[in-house]
Amino acid sequence: MIPLRHPLFIKFIVYFNENQDYFECHEVLEDYWNLIAPRNRTHPLVGYIQASVALYHWRRGNFRGAAKLLTKAERLLCMAQEKGSPFSDGVDLAAFLRDLRKAAHAVDRGRAFEKFPIRVTDPIIRDAVADLAGTGEIPALTGARLIHKHMLRDRSHIQSEREKRRSSRH
Repeated sequence: MIPLRHPLFIKFIVYFNENQDYFECHEVLEDYWNLIAPRNRTHPLVGYIQASVALYHWRRGNFRGAAKLLTKAERLLCMAQEKGSPFSDGVDLAAFLRDLRKAAHAVDRGRAFEKFPIRVTDPIIRDAVADLAGTGEIPALTGARLIHKHMLRDRSHIQSEREKRRSSRH
C-alpha cells in the first residue's frame, strides 16, 4: 500500500485542503505517526505535522512559532524528497515545499495568513479525499472555533490525570 493512501492521511488532506483545520491535521497525523513510527522524530509524517502546526500558529498571529516550525517541516520534508521516501508518493511534494518556503517568507515579514493546498497527484488519493469531503463526516468549522481550537477543546480528562499524578507524589 502506498503510505499516503492510508485513511488517516486521506483525512489529513481533507482537513488541510478542504477545511484548513490545521489543529485536526496535527491530531490525525499524530495518530498515523504513532501507528507506524512512534518516537521517530525524523519521519516525514513529522514534517507534515509540523507544517500543519506552523499554519495554525501563523493564522493565530504567532509568527515566532510559525517560523520555527516551518523551518523544521521544510527540513524534514526535503530529506524525505531527497531520499525518495514513499511518504512523498501521491502528492506534489516539490510544490508543497515551495509553498512552505513562501509561507516562511511571509511569516518573516509579518504578513497575514494565507492558505495553500497540498496538491494531490495520485488519482486514488484524490478520489478518496473527494469522497470523504462529500460525506459531511468531517465538520467544517469557522471563526474562533477553527482559529482557537486548542483553547476550546475539552481537556478535563488531561487535567484529571495530572491531578492524580500530583496527588500520588504527596
